[in-house]
Amino acid sequence: MSNEEKKHKGLDRYIVLVVFILAISVVIVYNLANIQLVNGAYYMEQSISRISTQGYIYPKRGDIFDRNGIPIAGSRMGYCVQYVDVDMTPQDKNAMFLDLISLLEKNGRSFKSRLTDYIDINPVRFKTDKTESFISTIVVNKEDAQYLITADQVFRYMRDKTFAIDPSYTDEEAFKIMKLRYEVLVNRPTIQNPLIIADDIPALAMAEIEERSSYFRGFSTFVKPYRVYCNAELVSHVLGYVGYISQEQYEKLSKEYPDKYYTQSDIVGIMGIESAAEPLLRGVSGLISKEVDESGRTTAFTIERPPVPGNKVYLTIDLELQKVALESLKRNIEVIRKKPDKKNHGDANAGAVVVMDVKSGEILAMVSYPDYDPAVFLTDDNDAKAAILEQAGYPMWNRATQGTYAPGSTYKPLVAIAALESGTITPNTLIYCPYKEEVGGMPFTNLEGHQGHIALTKALATSSNMFFYKVGVMTGIDNIVKWAKEFGLAQNTGIEISESIGRIASKEYKKTYLNEDWYPANTAMAAIGQLYNSFTPVQLVNYIASIANGGKRYTPHLIKMAVSPEGKIVYEAPNDYYEIPVKPSTIEAVKAGMVAVTHRNDGTAASVFRDFPFTVAGKTGTSETGREDRKESSNGLFVCYAPYDDPQIAIVVVVEHGVWGSWTAPIAKDIMMAYFKLNEAEKTTHAQTIEIIW
Repeated sequence: MSNEEKKHKGLDRYIVLVVFILAISVVIVYNLANIQLVNGAYYMEQSISRISTQGYIYPKRGDIFDRNGIPIAGSRMGYCVQYVDVDMTPQDKNAMFLDLISLLEKNGRSFKSRLTDYIDINPVRFKTDKTESFISTIVVNKEDAQYLITADQVFRYMRDKTFAIDPSYTDEEAFKIMKLRYEVLVNRPTIQNPLIIADDIPALAMAEIEERSSYFRGFSTFVKPYRVYCNAELVSHVLGYVGYISQEQYEKLSKEYPDKYYTQSDIVGIMGIESAAEPLLRGVSGLISKEVDESGRTTAFTIERPPVPGNKVYLTIDLELQKVALESLKRNIEVIRKKPDKKNHGDANAGAVVVMDVKSGEILAMVSYPDYDPAVFLTDDNDAKAAILEQAGYPMWNRATQGTYAPGSTYKPLVAIAALESGTITPNTLIYCPYKEEVGGMPFTNLEGHQGHIALTKALATSSNMFFYKVGVMTGIDNIVKWAKEFGLAQNTGIEISESIGRIASKEYKKTYLNEDWYPANTAMAAIGQLYNSFTPVQLVNYIASIANGGKRYTPHLIKMAVSPEGKIVYEAPNDYYEIPVKPSTIEAVKAGMVAVTHRNDGTAASVFRDFPFTVAGKTGTSETGREDRKESSNGLFVCYAPYDDPQIAIVVVVEHGVWGSWTAPIAKDIMMAYFKLNEAEKTTHAQTIEIIW
C-alpha cells in the first residue's frame, strides 16, 4: 500500500470518528434539551418532592405576663404537616390524600378546610348564600357554572370533574378528599408558599409521615410553637385569644409588617391583647430547606433565614387583684339575686369591674362576667367553641370596654362640676328639695323624700334627685355636655383593646337620632344620668380617676411594657395626660360630697364603709333600663377612689339588674381590702390577739 493510500485510509477513519462523536453529541444535547426544556417542569416537580422541600421556621410567639411577672400566655413546641403541590395523576393524589387523612384521624387530628363553609353532606346542602363566588372556584370551565344550581349538582361536579374522584369511594370518603383538595386548589401551595395541612400532630404521627415520605410526596413535617394559656380564664376579656389568620388579616399584616414574613398558615391574635399587641408578640419567620434521599430519608437541613422570637409583653393587670375582683363580682351577684326588695326581680346576672391607677392610667384589674376560657380556642373542639359563642349572657362580650350603661347617679359629680364651673352654684348654695315639684315644665318626684334646703355635699351624699333636676336645668345641657366631654365620657379612651363610644344626652343627639327639639325637662332627666346617657365602665373609671388626681385625664392602658428576647425594653407605655381646665376648688367641693357618700350617716354607701380603716370617696348609682315595667331590675353602679387624702386607685363596678348602687359597693370594698392588703393586716392583728390571749 502506497503512502497516498495510507493517508486516505487514515483520513476515512478520522472522518468516521468525528461523525461518531458528533452523533453522540447530538444525542446528548437532544436529551439535555428534552430534560431541561421540554420536561423541565416535570423533573423540577420530581426534584422538589423527592430531593428537597422548603418550609418556614415558625417564630415563638411572645409570652404574656401580668405586672408582677406571673405567666398568662406562653408557647410549647409541636409538629405541623405542610404540603407543596406536586404533579401526580388525580387517582394517585386522591389515594394519597385519603391515606394521610386516615393517618391524622387515627391520631386524633383533623385538618382545616374552607369547603365546609360552603357545602356539607348528610344531607348535601349549601351552607352559604354566596354560592356563585364559591362555584366559580371549583368549575373546570367557566361555562359549566350556569348548569350548577343545586348543592347536589355542585357536589357531583366536584367529585367527577373538579377532582376526578374514583366512583369506588363512598361520598363520605370523597368529601374528605374534596376538603383537602379544595384547600390545595384555592391556596396553590408552592415551595415558596407551602400550605399547613394539620397543626399540633402527635410525635408518632410525625414519625410515620417522615418514614413514609417517599409515598407522601409533597408532604413534610416541621417543628412549630403552639400557644398555651395559664390563669387565662381570670383575664379572658383582656387577653383575648389566637386563631388562624384570615385572608383579610394576612393582606393587612403582610403590608404593614413585611419584615415579619407572615404566611397564610399563621396563628395570629384575634381578640384582646393577643390582637392589640400582635406587632409586639409576633416574631420573624425563619426559612429552612430540607433535603431527602430517594428513600425519603432526611439527609440535610439548611437554615436560610433564622427565626426571631416575639417580645415578652407585660400587662398592667395585677393577677391577684383580678382574681379578687372576679370572685367578688360573682359572689355578690348571687347575693343580690337573693336580697328581698320589691324592686328586685332576682335577675342580676352579669357585670363589669375596672380598677385604675389614678396616677398613671394603668388598668390594674378589668373583669367582665360572664367570662370564658380562652384555651378552648386553642383546640380543635368546634362544639366547645360554638357553645361559648351561643351561651346566654354573651360571655365573649367585654362589658368593661364594650358595654354601655346609663350612669345613673354616678353622673351627678360631673353635673356638679359643670354647675360649679359655670357659676350656677357654689358649694354652699342651698337648693329647696321638696318631695314633689315641677321642674322644666314637668312634675318630678324626689325619691329621697322632702329634704328642705340642702347644699352640694348633702345632695351628693344622699343622691338627691330633686337637687340635680333643678341644678341641671339651671346649668343648662350645653354646659353639662361640655364638661362630660372634658372628662372623656362618650369618647374613645384610647385603651388598646376594642371599645364602644357610648353617647351623651344632648340637643345634637336628640335632633340627629330622634329629629326632636330639646326641652328643659330633658335636661333634668339627663342631669341624674338617665335619658340618652350611656357610657362604658372604662370611661367611667377614667372620669372618676380624673377627679381623684385633680383633673389629669390619662389614657387608660393595659400594656405596661414589652421586652425583646435579648432583654431590651422595646416598648413602654407613655405616662402622658390631658390637663382638664377645672378649678381646684371645684374638684375639692365634689370630693367632699363623694366622701360624704361613704362616711356621713345619711350617705348612700355609709353602711358599707362605716368601719373602714381609711377614708373612701364614692358615689352610688341606680340606672333605669326602661324595662322595669316588664319585671326587670334596674342596673346598680358604684364608683369610688381611695384613699381620699392620697388617691391611688379608682374603681367602677356595674352589675346588670343589680337593683341599687349601694348593693354593688361591697365589691369595691373587697378590691380595696386586697389592694391595700387590709386582709393581711386583719390576719396579723387577729394572730397577735390570739397570742396575747394564749
